[in-house]
Amino acid sequence: MNELRSTIRFLKVSYLQNQMNRMNNIGILLIILNFSVLNTNWAQPVNDDCRKAIKIVDPTDYCSNNAEFTNVNATPSGYGPATCWGVVTNDVWFSFRATATHVVITIIGVNKPPSAAGGTLKRISGALYAGTCGGTIFQLACFTDVNNNGIISLSRGGLTVGEQYYIRVDGRNAETGSFKICTKNYFPPSKDEQDCRSATVLCNNNPFVNSTLSGPGVFKDEGAGSCLGEGQGLSEDQSSWYTWIAKSDCKLTFSLSPLNVGDDLDFALYELPSGIHNCNNKKLLRCSATHPTSFPPGQFCGYVTGLNLTSRDTSENLDCDNNEDGFVKYIDMKAGTAYSLIINNFSSTGIGFSIQWGDCEFEGPDAQFIARPDSGLRCETDFQLEDFSTFPVGQIDSFIWNFGVDASPPNAFTKGPHKVFYKSIGEKYITLTLVTNLGCRITKVKRIIAEPCCEDLPDIEIGIDSIIDVKCFGQSNGRVVFRGLNGNPYTEQGSGREYYTFSLDGIDFFDLTKFENLPAGDYTLYIQDRKGCTNSIQFSIKQPDPIIVNGGTDQNILLGDFIDVMGVAEPSDFYVYDWYFGDSLLCTNCQNPKFQPFKDGYYKVVATNSNDCKGIDSILIRVKREYNLWTPNVISSNGDGINDFFIVEGNAALISLDKIEIYDRWGGRVYGREKVPLTDFKRLWDGLVNGERVNPGVFVYRISARFIDGTVQEYGGDLTVLN
Repeated sequence: MNELRSTIRFLKVSYLQNQMNRMNNIGILLIILNFSVLNTNWAQPVNDDCRKAIKIVDPTDYCSNNAEFTNVNATPSGYGPATCWGVVTNDVWFSFRATATHVVITIIGVNKPPSAAGGTLKRISGALYAGTCGGTIFQLACFTDVNNNGIISLSRGGLTVGEQYYIRVDGRNAETGSFKICTKNYFPPSKDEQDCRSATVLCNNNPFVNSTLSGPGVFKDEGAGSCLGEGQGLSEDQSSWYTWIAKSDCKLTFSLSPLNVGDDLDFALYELPSGIHNCNNKKLLRCSATHPTSFPPGQFCGYVTGLNLTSRDTSENLDCDNNEDGFVKYIDMKAGTAYSLIINNFSSTGIGFSIQWGDCEFEGPDAQFIARPDSGLRCETDFQLEDFSTFPVGQIDSFIWNFGVDASPPNAFTKGPHKVFYKSIGEKYITLTLVTNLGCRITKVKRIIAEPCCEDLPDIEIGIDSIIDVKCFGQSNGRVVFRGLNGNPYTEQGSGREYYTFSLDGIDFFDLTKFENLPAGDYTLYIQDRKGCTNSIQFSIKQPDPIIVNGGTDQNILLGDFIDVMGVAEPSDFYVYDWYFGDSLLCTNCQNPKFQPFKDGYYKVVATNSNDCKGIDSILIRVKREYNLWTPNVISSNGDGINDFFIVEGNAALISLDKIEIYDRWGGRVYGREKVPLTDFKRLWDGLVNGERVNPGVFVYRISARFIDGTVQEYGGDLTVLN
């Protein structure tokens, strides 16, 4: 039997390898389809700096599009490398406000198999931070892709609901490329357990995430006899167990999704007749171990698995057969009955899953509390929190309170009531986590608003340290540097640094001490402290007068003519004048140059003053092309100095003769030259051949004439020679 199990396990592993090879081949095509249209000439990413982090508005269950983000052309942000990184080369930033205490962040680049690729980034480094961008940040989690998988996962618990957190992405060994990012922010049921007899107890149907699946637990074959163990030796590779008691009769459904798309998730569902954690006589109800793809290829069963209302089969084994989709039929759950679920990642990547339940409810406490007063709450004013949680069928052992950002006290661990006040204003989130005698955890969140409390407090003031005006007219490089005075500054967690927040619109406030890249204009600078107290001050950014340049008037000329131009700039200053034709620089530091245009076009003059500010003007030159050439029709070869030579004359555009030939009436060539310069045009043929005068008569000439713009024209005619 052991030999048979080994043989079957070998066949399944071989089958999976074949599938991976097939998916790799398919993935090549998919990558071409998904990424061939991507422009590799990326601009610098907008989230190149922590202060410009891209906001993930709702991190609860977020996934970007494939290749939506990139670190191509990113620059080091100024913070040192995360603890698991070597260096910082091309890091980019994201931010989110926590809606729950735990988060799993998945960053997907090339990935294996390629069919699950989220971008082109091959080796990914990622880190999670808390703190203040521009100030001190604290690393909470870090991971780098040492195995070149093209995917990483970060997980962290203990987040404060309502607090801002930052995700940092870079490429290992200076890798750059595009990627996809996903987040799941959730309240965990409890610590994930790997054995049935210690399974994690669930007391509500909230979705949750298990970020990692590693190893089978102490008891490695508790799924024996199910489809998980068929032909594989042990039934567990990387598994977790969960258990619950049904609150009412209900049709149980759920869906399991791998965090790493492409992983093969399997599960088995049991009834526990003897109650939670009593697994000796557990009864198998449902099982699914089907692989996402079939062998031989042709069928696709999907990466998501679970129970649904439409499936009719109760078990799906190994291969992805016809009419299988990874889902099996729901169960009719009975009130008061205990159940247990094992989830196994056969792909052995170590990456976990998320689970989404249907409408069925599980037995657990009902977490409830109230705030007194429940409205009109001001900072620095005490209010009271009172617990009204109930659990008729069980016992609540622990109360874990977190009162939110800038609360005093920050937390508590008894039922209460508790008196609390806030040191700052704004949205605050209070969480109460209940833990039962079976280890079940449930969390309640309440949002409240702490309003400003500025009466009888020191007035907050703004000190402006410097104003830098715009350098050149129309630019946006003005700057103002400032600081806060008095009031009640914020205090940065960990470092103790005090700071204020500032704004130019009175709406969005930032932890800054300067605003840069400002155009000229009148501004109002606002300040706000942690009590919500505000003040403002006006300031102006000035700019110099514009540089007005006059390059002259438009002109019409003949081809070959020269033009004299002059640039004049105001206001009075020392200027350097550069002239251009189109984008081609014609001369530098030349106020009054001379040009010989060959074609129509704009001549541009750029005047640059001592402050490197520039003004521009242009003139249009229209060139009339006339290719004129004149020759005599008679010459006298008698040496009297009158019409002794055949000559060529033309307008200023004529520069040379490529060829000239003269023939007698019988077709014999009596004269010929090539590449004749302009200086020889007055002394061409003198009517002699081999030193002897030709007989009077009519001759024929042919001329190829070259003009200044490169044009070559052909000319010809008769020539009479007299003695």
